[in-house]
Amino acid sequence: MTVPEPIKISPFPVVDPSLDKSDHISFVKARSAFAKEQLVRTEEINYVREKMKWCYRREGVNHLQNCRHLTMQYMELARAAKLEWIKPFKMPAASTAASDEE
Repeated sequence: MTVPEPIKISPFPVVDPSLDKSDHISFVKARSAFAKEQLVRTEEINYVREKMKWCYRREGVNHLQNCRHLTMQYMELARAAKLEWIKPFKMPAASTAASDEE
């Protein structure tokens, strides 16, 4: 039995490291583009989950064997989404800003 090709998923979105946060217009554009990319990636992961669900229903009692490739791919994507979910626009903590003023 051959293993089917995994479903292609886009890479995690990345924010330009040279982004100037003082330029409000470019900051807002970058933030909205990043949010859209994250939504696309989330929907792609949901698509794999839906394929896995329909495979389970179609295969019946043999789903453990015949849908394993989809289950493994979904588990890898879910772990990666949880561990590698990045927050590029995180502002510095108030405690570090207060210590700098002293």
